[in-house]
Formats: sequence, structure tokens, C-alpha cells
Amino acid sequence: FFLIEMGDVAQVVMEKSPDESCTYLSEIIGDESASGKMMPTGAVLDLMDLAAGRVAFNHVKGMVATVSFDHVELIMPVCHMDLVRVEGRLVSVGSSSLVVRVIAYKEDRHTRTFVKSTASYITMVALHKETLRPNKNIPKLKLEKEEDLQEEMKVKARKMLFTKWIEMQQQDAESILNANDVLDQSFHDNKREHLSIAQTQVEVRKQCLPRHLNPNQTLFGGDILIWMEQVATYTAKRFTGNEHMITLTMDRVSFTQPITMRDVLEMKAYVVYVRNYLLQVQVTAFVDKVGNRSDLKLSHTGFFEILNLDSLGFKRPIMTGINLNSATQEELHMYNNAKKRFYFQNDAKKLAQSKTQQNSSETKNRSFFFKKDDEL
Repeated sequence: FFLIEMGDVAQVVMEKSPDESCTYLSEIIGDESASGKMMPTGAVLDLMDLAAGRVAFNHVKGMVATVSFDHVELIMPVCHMDLVRVEGRLVSVGSSSLVVRVIAYKEDRHTRTFVKSTASYITMVALHKETLRPNKNIPKLKLEKEEDLQEEMKVKARKMLFTKWIEMQQQDAESILNANDVLDQSFHDNKREHLSIAQTQVEVRKQCLPRHLNPNQTLFGGDILIWMEQVATYTAKRFTGNEHMITLTMDRVSFTQPITMRDVLEMKAYVVYVRNYLLQVQVTAFVDKVGNRSDLKLSHTGFFEILNLDSLGFKRPIMTGINLNSATQEELHMYNNAKKRFYFQNDAKKLAQSKTQQNSSETKNRSFFFKKDDEL
């Protein structure tokens, strides 16, 4: 997300409270012709990105851009023609970065009440108007309410969790892996067929167009997430042969390369881990500045857990597995990291739930749609 301040530059305020910048957006999303059918999760992520950008702009009164999305988990699916309300509130401010807590709700038309769909912490960065470098002359955050102080602690805990995960990956990066050691055998033997990771590859190249650009002439972060999620779900459907699949979680995504109208965005997706009812797709995005693939620059990588459903919306077993017998070391590391990522996030979620009293209606919604995480 990106906004430019209009008019004269306002006087810098040393401190602002979250109440001064918090806001919400609400839209009826999707197509009338598909009313009632589940929407891709990417559409909600796009709206969340817009809300985070609006909150960040309200605080700095100047240019902002999306840096990263934290872990996103779908609690309740959104359908075409649902009224979606996305609420954003600033929870942390660094020298030039701003972390916005964004919660998406959908209206239950039967009860005429909003139920939580998903949430995430989105990191934005303030930019200088002329240089487009990080702007460190932004107001600090004044936290007075107990709920704001608690949210700041959650952000710090999430950062520590992410740092721990990166350290775990770095420790394993140079190790030589064996297929029998990394294979999750309990989710392997009951499959009808097995494909190598290379056989699951899907490659998409998209030319950026003016309609995808923000006022700084770079691609909106929300559009990138829509494309990545679209590629991930297609890869999953191609792997299972089933049209009824939905993105359950998206792991942290950090945007490192600005993408302009002259660039081509190349995305490569692989199925890297399979359980009973869900699989994980790795999507790696490259920026092609030249247009002929002679100078590809790694932009970002996203990991999407996608749930397999039947036509009525109930969980359906995945009957295709991953064959690691002839896997390269790179593919073995992709599989092993995906497996560890699943268990790491699952353990972190259980720990968070043990420390925090969960909202009863939210728990009910989860059990209705997904049941137990251990069954996935």
C-alpha cells in the first residue's frame, strides 16, 4: 500500500496514540454470479494491506509502503458477495517502521453480526517523498491503554519467534539430508500415487501494468499477494486433481525488491509437503528487470497451507503424496523445512492458546470449519 500526502507538509507531531490513526474499511467483495461460493483468501489479504496502509499513512501523514505480512491463518472463509470489514490499529513504531494489527471480519447475514475471518500483523515503512528512502522523522507511538500494551508485547513475541525460526533454518542449511530421515512416513504410505517435487512445479510470468501501480509507480503489495495465492492454489489443485481447495494459512512474506511497470514478475510454485487433508505450497517470486530472464532477482518467498475439501465444504483426504526417492538436496531441504514449519507453527499456536483465553465464538467457528489441527 502507498499514499502521498496532499498539500503542505504538516508539522511533525512527536507522539501519537493508536486512537489517532486507527480506522477500518468495509466492502462487499466478489462477484454476484458466484454469490455464496468461497472466495480466494488473496482477496481478503489485499483488503488487509489497504487497511494497514491507511493506518500507517494516518500516523505519518506521508508516504508508506508494505514491508511484510506476518503469519496469516484463516478462521472463517469469506464467500462472494460477503460484507467484509477490516479493522487496523497501530501497535508498534520503530525508527521508520510501523506494525499494524489488522483483523478481518465477515458479516453473518443470518445473525446480522460480524465474525472474525482472519488477522495478521503487517509491517509498513515510512518513506521520504523525494528520495524514497526510509523516513526516520515520524511520530513515536504513545501507548496508554492496557490492550495496546499487550499488543506491543505480542509483536515482540512474534519477532522473537520469527528469529528463532530463522536460526533453526540456518542451522540445517548446510546439512546433508537423507530421504528416509526427513520423510513424514505417517502421511506417505496411504497415498494412491506419488509425484516428485519437480513434477509439481508451476511457473507463471506476469507483466506489470499501470493498473497495478501505486502513486510511486511500484506494484501494490496486495496485488502481489493475490497473484501468489492464485498460483499456490492452482498448484495445489493441479496436484490433487480437486477444484475445491482453500488457503488455510500464509507464512510470513517479506517484500525485498520494488517492482515497477517495466518489470516482469516470475513466480515458481512447488508442492513441498503433504499431510492427510492439507498440503503446503512454496511460491518463490523473482523480478525480471530486463524481460528476457537474463537478470532474475529474488524478491520474496511465500508458503501457503491449502486445505482439501469436497463439494460440500467438508475435509477430503489427499490421495497424492510426495516422492523423495530421487530428490535433490535442495528438494529435500524444501520438504524438511516445510515439515518443520508446520510443527513449529502448530506448537507456537498451542502455546499461545494455553496463555490466552480464546474467544468462545471464534473457537466454535474453527471447530465448525476445520475441526482439530492434529487431524489435518
